[in-house]
Amino acid sequence: MKINALVFSLLFPVLVWAQEKHVILVSIDGLRPEFYQGGGYLLPNLHRLMNEGVYAKHMKSVFPSYTYPSHVAMVSGAMPGRGGIYYNAPIGGDGEWYWFTKDIKIPTLWQVAKQAGLTTSAIEWPVSVGNEITYNIPEIWDVKHPSDRITEVRKYVTKGLIEEVEKAIGKLDSVNMSEENLSLDANTAKMAAYIFKTHKPNFMALHFACVDGAQHEHGRNHEKVTAAIVNADKAIGTVLDAIESSGLKENTTVLIVGDHGMSDIHTVFRPNMLIKDLPAKFVAAGGSAFLYVKKNVSNTEFAGIVQSVIRQLDALPAERRKLFRIMDRKELDKMGADSSAVMALAAVPGLVFSGAIQAAKPVNFGPGTQVQQNSLEGLFVPTTGGHHGYDPNLPEMYTGFIAAGAGINKGKVIDELCVTDIAPLIAKLLGLEFKTPDGKLVPGILNSSMINQTIK
Repeated sequence: MKINALVFSLLFPVLVWAQEKHVILVSIDGLRPEFYQGGGYLLPNLHRLMNEGVYAKHMKSVFPSYTYPSHVAMVSGAMPGRGGIYYNAPIGGDGEWYWFTKDIKIPTLWQVAKQAGLTTSAIEWPVSVGNEITYNIPEIWDVKHPSDRITEVRKYVTKGLIEEVEKAIGKLDSVNMSEENLSLDANTAKMAAYIFKTHKPNFMALHFACVDGAQHEHGRNHEKVTAAIVNADKAIGTVLDAIESSGLKENTTVLIVGDHGMSDIHTVFRPNMLIKDLPAKFVAAGGSAFLYVKKNVSNTEFAGIVQSVIRQLDALPAERRKLFRIMDRKELDKMGADSSAVMALAAVPGLVFSGAIQAAKPVNFGPGTQVQQNSLEGLFVPTTGGHHGYDPNLPEMYTGFIAAGAGINKGKVIDELCVTDIAPLIAKLLGLEFKTPDGKLVPGILNSSMINQTIK
């Protein structure tokens, strides 16, 4: 008993130090840096956080620059090739996305925080179903009704939590929790505000989806896009008000992040129509497509298949061929992409890929990622709207980052960081030991007192 008491007395200061810290991570899907930097958008809450803290000129996504790989990178500090979530959806699936945490191959902040005795919360956060998050309202939907963001969620939410939340903010249904309505982000913020004020989790992450959806449908610049980002800013205000009223403001850090940028699109390319007689296929990911060769072929056959694919691509008319480049395995390794892919096609902004072989099909399944194809014939067909998935080094794919509150510098601007750098930043803010394979602490974000603070 005396030994246990001694151990507890030694650990207690550490636990108290860690538990009094709070980090709220807000992801605005499709957040572009120009939204908050001179774009003429009225975003008082984002601009207030910028003035009170630190913002980045831009933040880079992963490859492909897709929502689910990016969000996993934020909480793991790892590129998709390590994290195991290479795309939004599994290859060969029937509309299901990577909803379940079990598909992530490496540790995340959720597990590390739990091991340290911290409480956590997630609202509409990608790849969080089945996670041991203390207060979890995960992102998942019925594939037959993809815009409905609540009916399927009820099966996987922390027991009793959705009923508790509804008593506070009102009934949630397939209309006010639909990605087609801005109320989705507003209600996500209301849920977060209630949970933070009531349960005071140490680490909370929430995901706003509507800005991305508006850009997919209308492109980068449209009144619906403006309405969506203004609505997201108001939703952030709801969260900030909750922090203020909770009495925890002095110990709370707010991080506003995006997952990818957006490009206007005009053309769909169906590369699988070129190679439909080969034992290989491209998996389309918006502005990129990844080649997979059938297993159990000999090395000689493998080399022949790859060369045949390249020859057919290079035989396209020059005005089409210039719309994309071929990335070899060496470059994919540097980008941290799926190690099973043989090579990839990287499009110039405006071109997107489809995995279709003949009849028109969506470029991808799920809310906000369907690209209308106006013709059933041809390798190249016209389209409209917006998409991502491109090389994250393209300016169109840049996303945003703003940080303010406890431990954050004031009045600083940093040039660049990556979504993988979010996890080590949060770990430092919470006093967690978390070695991330690809993420790093970016200089200029943390103030001197936080940089020098260690767990004793």
